[in-house]
Formats: sequence, structure tokens, C-alpha cells
Amino acid sequence: MEILSVEDAAKKIRIYLSRDTLRPYFVISDGAAEFKKFFGDFEQIYISDFCEGDFFVDTDLLIDKLNALTRDAFFFGLGEYIFFTGQENILRTLQDKNFNRKVIFVCRGVANLLESLADEDFKFRTNQICRVEGTKNFSVVKYTPAINFPTDAKNFSELLKLTERGKNFVSVQTNLPLVNVKEIKNFYDAIKNREPHFNISPDALNDSQWQEYFFDENCDGYPPEHWRTFAAGFKKKISNPYLRFVFADSANFEAYRKNLFLALLAVDDEKIFEEFYSLRKAAVKNISSSYLTEYLERLKNFPDAVKYLTDNTAEERRAMIETVQGKEKIPDAFKKNYPAMNDYLADFDFGDAEITTYFRRYKKIKLCNVNDEDFKNHVRELALTRPYNRFETRKKFLEDADKNSKLYWLDALGVEFLSYIKARAIQLELSAAIKIARAELPTLTSQNKNFYDEWRGDKFDKNSALDELKHSPEKFGAPTYIDDELKIIDGVLAEIKNSLTNHHAEKIILTSDHGASRLAVMFGHENKFKMNSDGEHGGRCCPINALDEKPPCATEENGWWVLANYDRFAGGRLASVEVHGGATLEEILVPVIEFTLQGANVEVKISPTIKTDEAFDFLLD
Repeated sequence: MEILSVEDAAKKIRIYLSRDTLRPYFVISDGAAEFKKFFGDFEQIYISDFCEGDFFVDTDLLIDKLNALTRDAFFFGLGEYIFFTGQENILRTLQDKNFNRKVIFVCRGVANLLESLADEDFKFRTNQICRVEGTKNFSVVKYTPAINFPTDAKNFSELLKLTERGKNFVSVQTNLPLVNVKEIKNFYDAIKNREPHFNISPDALNDSQWQEYFFDENCDGYPPEHWRTFAAGFKKKISNPYLRFVFADSANFEAYRKNLFLALLAVDDEKIFEEFYSLRKAAVKNISSSYLTEYLERLKNFPDAVKYLTDNTAEERRAMIETVQGKEKIPDAFKKNYPAMNDYLADFDFGDAEITTYFRRYKKIKLCNVNDEDFKNHVRELALTRPYNRFETRKKFLEDADKNSKLYWLDALGVEFLSYIKARAIQLELSAAIKIARAELPTLTSQNKNFYDEWRGDKFDKNSALDELKHSPEKFGAPTYIDDELKIIDGVLAEIKNSLTNHHAEKIILTSDHGASRLAVMFGHENKFKMNSDGEHGGRCCPINALDEKPPCATEENGWWVLANYDRFAGGRLASVEVHGGATLEEILVPVIEFTLQGANVEVKISPTIKTDEAFDFLLD
């Protein structure tokens, strides 16, 4: 078909108008040529007038309108309607109609279809159609209304109003099944429409995340576990090497969340491992995730599992304790990855080499759950020599203490925790003067509460959390409860720091009624001595009866036989976690610590001189 200029097309239309026929005329005008200047007195009709809201055209209403014309008319939008709907039959219906007046359909987008009709019908080709120069250059993007995307047209009727008046690029919200449009069903499609080279899988994020990303692509400054940090990888904007490693192995955000925890297990290079370990620890520090459970489960098959564990969570810390059970040597990785436990295990200088060595060995055996016959024999020897008598009583230290101090009683706090308390005091910028005292025997609260009752200064409510933990009925294969002990002490020291900082007290004295023994639970067995009174408190002591003979491993105090080794008297109920009542060093020695806010550097000084105040001042300046 010959392509005409607008002027030549107008001549063709005039020839059509001069004939008697009332059949319509079709102008293929992909360039939306303007004919008003040639035919000013024509009525202008738009197909959108017969389409209300998000519905197709009411064809019957359209035919009725054309049959009722009182003057000739130009009709716009028919081509666009057919182009978007594929409803070609309307052309055949209109092609053979005789209307009341002359109708000229100016059509865009259906040149091929109209030319096919012309090829089929010679009369139609010569009398009812012409083609104007121009190229179809409009495009439509259809958005599903469910995504509530801002568009040029809110429904199909509005789309027709825009295109039939010559608008070339239009976006529309509609549920109608259109053709020849780019369909956007979700915000991922919208991003692809905006960025044709965007090559990320649609499964990388969920619909709501894609929606947020569409309106705001900023992914800087979000925590590692946030989907936007994952999305930063879309544009290669992840700076953290470990997170880049995780992103590269993650098909979607859910996989990324999982790999945040698990990816370290695939790292073999030691240099990279050290860097990634630290970065991973920081990345997952504040995340509560079920993937941690999977991480720990996988580590059960790793002989060097402790290397992959951190102290971020109680679960991991307990898993680290599990890794050293039965070990004679604690791995360096354990000490590095579990600094709190390393502080607990560190030596505290008691000013007495024998006592210092004793607690070093005691803590290691308690942690590693090893059966150390040499240490048990040493405890049997100490049951006879009783070195605790080298230390002054708690009563004496408190009598000499500043009565303006506020007293803090943490039940069952033994001296085994002094290295840990010393390390935490430095971190909290607390100064501490530490003295080592001995409790009254037997090491029961009933025999050791007078210090609190008789204190005439201010005092905190008694804190029983540590004692309750040690008396828990739960049985521990591995002593994972040590982590809870350290957390309780952390809470106490934080409370002390807060009280000093807020000037609720200028000095605070932390002490206890007694310590407790894990090893007496681990190694204890009934001794051969048959007493007339049953053992009490796990068999660690029993009331004195005149008919009984004092065992050499026991001491007589306050109407009780008190065992200084790991035996137990018959009749005592077995303890599950730890026990007290006896006279081992871990049960009888307790700290008396005066805390102030004066400085953060800790220096411990002590001499082995027996029972003088100078002997027991551990100054943390």
C-alpha cells in the first residue's frame, strides 16, 4: 500500500466524502497525523468514551453512537484499542457498516491488520483506506493493580484516553488481559523495566523487599544480617570481605542469612580464616538465628571445632566447654576464642605459692572434667595440714573495714573467681583492694551469715543467684554452668559499678559466706568412718556425737565434724553441681574486696606473712 503525505491523505479523504457511500473510511496513521486543519467542522469521537473504568469497550454503545451521528466525524483510538486487546473482529464489523454519517477512523498500531483486510477486498483497498507516512512509536507498560504502583493511567479507560490523543509512552494499572504491552507483575519486573541489564535472580529477595528496593536502592550502613546489606552485592558495594564471600555463595537472601553462620566452615586457607573468623564473629554477634543450631551441629564432626566457635552466645561458649572435656591440655584456640574463661583460668597470686598452684589446678580440673589422682592425693594431704589456717577470718577483716562502705553479699562466691574478678575490675575501671579470708566451719550459710546481720552500715540485698546455680538439681556432663557463674559475677560487678558511678556509695565491699566445691561432687565417695549422726549437706559434714571418733581428714568446729578432703559422710544426699559444708580450700576461702572508682590499673601485692592485715591486702590501684 502506498504511503502518503498528510496532504495527499486529505485529498483521498475528500474523494471519499464526495461519494454517496456511508461506509467508514480508515486512515493508517501511526504518526497520529493531525487532520483537523483540513476538516474543521467534523465531530471528534474517542473510543475511550465507550469504555468506563477497567473494562473493555462497550461495542453496542459505540455502534449506537455512530448510527445516531448528525454530522461527519473523525474517530480516534480504534487502532490502539485493537492493538492492546487483540480484538480484531471489531474491524470487520465496522468495515461493512453503513452509518448515518461519514466516519473516518484514524488508526495507530494496526497497519498490518488493515493492509491484510485491504488485500482481501479490492473495493475496500481502493475506496475505504489509505496510509499516512509515520512510524508507530508508542509503548505501554502494564502494572498489576495488586502492587499499587504509581502509573500514568489507573485503568484501561485512562490508558485509551492518553494513547488516542497521541501519547506515546504510557504506564497503566489494569487486570485486563492486554497484548503488545510489557507486563509488570511485581516490583522485580519494575526494576527490570527500569534497568534492562539488571541480572539478579527474581528469587534473590521477596516481593516486599523488591518493592522497597525499587523506591530506595540505598544499601549503605545497614547491619550485616539486613537484606539491604545482601542487596548491596547487586552493585558490588559490599566492602566487608567476609560478607562478600557469603554473598557470592548465596542465591537469595535466605541463603545469605544461613551462610552468614555457615560459610566459615568452607574456608581452608589459614590466613583468610583468621580474617574471616573475626569478621564473622562481628557480623553475627547480635543475631538470634536457628542457623546457629545447624552451625553447632555441623561442628560436632570437626576435630578442631573450638577453632570455629566464638563467645558470642551461651550456646557457643557451652560448646567450647564441651570441646575440652577430658583434655590434659587446653588448646590455645580455646583461650583465644573464649577470653572470659581464659581470665577465669588465669593465675591469681595469693602470696602463697602452694595456694596459687592449688587453684590453678582446681580450676582446670573443674573445667576439663579430668580424673586427676595426683590432685586428689594432694587434697588428702591438705586435709591434714589445713593451710586455710594461714588466713585471717572474714569477721576480722570486716571489723577493720570502713563502716561507711556498702556491703554486698554474693552467696557461694569462692576465691576461685578472683582472677576473673581482677580482669573485669580493670575493664570496668574499678579499683579493688582484695583480701583473702576464711569462713567459719562448717561452710554453711547458717554458720556464716552473722557478718551480714551484724553489719551496721548500708548493704545490698543478699544475692543468692550463684548459690542457687550450684545447688541446681540438674546434672552436668560437662560443667557448662561455669559460663553462667561468670555471667552472674558480671552482673554483680556491673551493679557495683553502677552504684559507685551514681554515688549511692563511695566504697562497696563484696564478700561471701562460703565457697563451693565441684571436685567434691566429681570425686566424692563415702568414707570408711561410721558416724552415729548422718552426714548432711552432701555428706560434707555431720553433727558431733560423743560416741564418734574424729576422722583424721575432718576438723571439729562449732559442734560439727567437717571434712577437709573429698570424702562424704554416709547419709548425705548427693549433690549434682557443687557442694559446700566441708573444709577444702575452695569451700572455706572467700574474698573480701573493697571496690572504689579510683583508677583502672590493677596491681596485686601480697606477702605470705600469716594473719596480718598486710598479708592479705591485694591492691588494685
